[in-house]
Amino acid sequence: MSEQLIQLGSDDVRRAIGAMDPVATVAEDLIGRTIAPAGAERRLPGRLVPWTGTPRHEPDALALEPAPGLMTCIVPAASLRLVRSAALAALAARELMVPGGVTVALVGMAAAVQPHLAVIARHMPDISHVAVHLADVDEAGHAAAIPPEQVDQLELSGIRLTVAGSPADAVFGANLVIVAGHGPAREYLDALRLGQFARGAVLVNATGHDLPRELVDRVDDVYVDDLGLLAAHSGRYVVAAHVAAASEDRGVAYGREPRIVGDLGLLLTGGIGQRRRVDGIVLVELLGVTELSTELADRICEAARQAGLGSLLGKQE
Repeated sequence: MSEQLIQLGSDDVRRAIGAMDPVATVAEDLIGRTIAPAGAERRLPGRLVPWTGTPRHEPDALALEPAPGLMTCIVPAASLRLVRSAALAALAARELMVPGGVTVALVGMAAAVQPHLAVIARHMPDISHVAVHLADVDEAGHAAAIPPEQVDQLELSGIRLTVAGSPADAVFGANLVIVAGHGPAREYLDALRLGQFARGAVLVNATGHDLPRELVDRVDDVYVDDLGLLAAHSGRYVVAAHVAAASEDRGVAYGREPRIVGDLGLLLTGGIGQRRRVDGIVLVELLGVTELSTELADRICEAARQAGLGSLLGKQE
């Protein structure tokens, strides 16, 4: 058994997701987790292992190993995580948005926003406008930070793209707000108020960190990507609030009813119904933003191979 080994950079990964559907991939994974019997072993297309060979263009490079000793593709871990987060955000929007036109606000670091734009352009219906605020780029540098091919793809999809000078400007009137980037969000979100969002908006936190509490406390419902991750994220504010409200001393610390309605897997499988209030604000906390998906890596690598992306490193026997 042999196959050509390819190495992908972050740009290759972003281009590859235009040739496959990352949203369907993460949906299949969440459905499988939800309906699988307790203790059932998941069948994966191999495993991801650290790449220690050369060349090593990315410090966090991982190799996809479908069989022991056989490496077929090298992919940056950070890019893989960001694509998965973008796919989860899109999936949450599909399941929880009120039917009709969608106006998106994307706030976050440039490297994190780019995968979201790629997914939005190809895999999310009914979007008319995207407003972007890049927290780590000054306003003059926004245009250069968004790849031209992404701008072109948004235009081809009939989506208007604008650059906002502040988070507040980006989210004003949006009914889908995505906070992107695997890092603390407070420094550029303190000025946000739910009153700036459209009625019935969905707010997706893809940072892996808590949003400002004064923002979280005013949402109407909370969903997570996977309820199975609650125990591992007990320090997160929404998880602690949920646990405290469900305990005997309910109301002492938070004064709220249990806030987490369910997860995306339950929504996908019909285990819970759709959102309770169409005019309320829904928060989706993505707890698994640091997880690595072998299935997603496998499909990205195959799409990249078919599209001729990446660098060929030789044949693996």
